[in-house]
Amino acid sequence: MIISKNQSLLYSLSFLVLISCGDKTKKDSDNIKTLPVYKITLTDTIVSNKFVADVHAKNNVEIHVRIPGLLDKVFISEGQKVKKGQLLFKISDAELQIQLLKAQAVYKNTMADLRIATVELEQAQTLYNKKVIVSQELELSKAKHDAASAKVAHAAAEKKSINQQISFTTIRAPFEGTIDRIPFKEGSLVENGSLLTTLSQLDDVYAYFSIPENTYFEMMADKSLNTNGDIKLVLPNGKVYDHKGELKTADGDIDRQTGSIQYKAKFSNPQGFIKHGTSGNLIISEPRTNVVLIPHKAVFSIQDKQFVFVVNKEGIVKMTNITIASTLDDVYILNKGLKKDDLIVQEGTQSLRDGDKINMKQMQSVSL
Repeated sequence: MIISKNQSLLYSLSFLVLISCGDKTKKDSDNIKTLPVYKITLTDTIVSNKFVADVHAKNNVEIHVRIPGLLDKVFISEGQKVKKGQLLFKISDAELQIQLLKAQAVYKNTMADLRIATVELEQAQTLYNKKVIVSQELELSKAKHDAASAKVAHAAAEKKSINQQISFTTIRAPFEGTIDRIPFKEGSLVENGSLLTTLSQLDDVYAYFSIPENTYFEMMADKSLNTNGDIKLVLPNGKVYDHKGELKTADGDIDRQTGSIQYKAKFSNPQGFIKHGTSGNLIISEPRTNVVLIPHKAVFSIQDKQFVFVVNKEGIVKMTNITIASTLDDVYILNKGLKKDDLIVQEGTQSLRDGDKINMKQMQSVSL
């Protein structure tokens, strides 16, 4: 077969077009990114929130002097456990006892004067009834009786006051607890208001912590703050305390100055191991079932909204809005936006655009 010059030229051009199209197809294929893709599954996990806490004893009171004097006797030692009503300190009351004797004498004297005034008033009343004396004399007897009664009341109050001061010299434990440091020794002169010791009731302790307002509402919305949660106390040495806590409400309103609400967790402390004033961290954990987890790297933000790229079977990506419920270490717990078996781009979203095509590198499940 003889091929003309025109036919030869046509064949050559067709061959060049085929080569050009093949190169373009190969170039387009090379431009498709290969990115890791994850398959969403429903999983069970634990939501944990960490808070700084200050630990307080169940009861903690400072025991102060209410009457100045010499510290006559110290009946307890530092670190000792005491019972309610147990005698702790005795301040010398020798001078007060002398004052009490004087007050009692004055009281008895005023009582005698009152009895005399009472007899005189009765006589005056009888004579007045018989019209032997005029009304002015009767009124005078009444005035003397009232004055004597007032003196008795004053003397009784003075005696009661001294007795009360004497009672202040005997100091007893207001509740069962553990004695703290005792700065004064026997024979020391103590002033009114001096701190004798601190008494702490340590069978239970309370870990107080503050929750920011936004975190509080977030935790209430996803029910990760309730009394059934697993509450642990991490001590300053990094060890987790043996006993688990019980969540209690500390404040009923949000502090407008700090923008937070205070809670407390109650911990049993049978051995008195945790002391008043200890610091630590609370970890409140709540189990969650059938939740959607997505990795942090898969999420990007546009104007305060969160998005991921969902991939269809052909590898075409679609930008999809999501709502995050909680944040964990490496993943988010999703509130809405994705469902089981959805495919999402795990990383490399910065260079993607809605409608781009990708090669799927691998398919994994997101879980903890």
